[in-house]
Amino acid sequence: MKNIIPEQKDGKRLDCFESIDFESETIASLAFDAAKENLLAVNKWFELADIPATIFQLTDGYGNPIDRTLRLHDYIRLDIPGPGLPSSDGYDWVNVVNVLFDNSADHKSFAITLKPCPDPRNPEQKDTAHFFEGISSSTFLIEQRRNSLLFQYAGRNEVINVENEHLADNIRNYIIGLGAKIGASYPQWKLLLKGMADRVAKVFNKEDQR
Repeated sequence: MKNIIPEQKDGKRLDCFESIDFESETIASLAFDAAKENLLAVNKWFELADIPATIFQLTDGYGNPIDRTLRLHDYIRLDIPGPGLPSSDGYDWVNVVNVLFDNSADHKSFAITLKPCPDPRNPEQKDTAHFFEGISSSTFLIEQRRNSLLFQYAGRNEVINVENEHLADNIRNYIIGLGAKIGASYPQWKLLLKGMADRVAKVFNKEDQR
């Protein structure tokens, strides 16, 4: 899991964290398994955040909505607050480029990495359908260390995507991307992580430790 988070080379980086402690390593392990399933349930991410914003929809390789847990090479359609991307019917798109699970003697980790990509519904369209360039990435990481769980969101190489064929796309991406770079995206990811942590805290009766 050492190299799960891509190296920061250009643009902005963003990190959010949440953690929770349990009474025992056994309970923490059960909570880890539950948290992992919550992370894989992309279509329910909207419900996890205390103040929902972006709506996430898992799709297949052709952009068709699907209702199952996430798999490597799936796509996720994002309906974010504010003006939508004109060339892709108002949606931003990311591709699942990495899914990693590590289970060692004293440490368990599960992570997924997403990268902006072209709209899979339009194979002739080569422009990245996202306000950040394809070099950027979003990694969600859950770790168990003994009786504790750590939740992390790691955004890397966040460069605004303004090199598209359509001027309207470039203007929209600049507006949304600039907002994200000055901090507008932090509450979204922070609330999603908190929602994931709170969900397992509630299930395993640890609300008093939040």
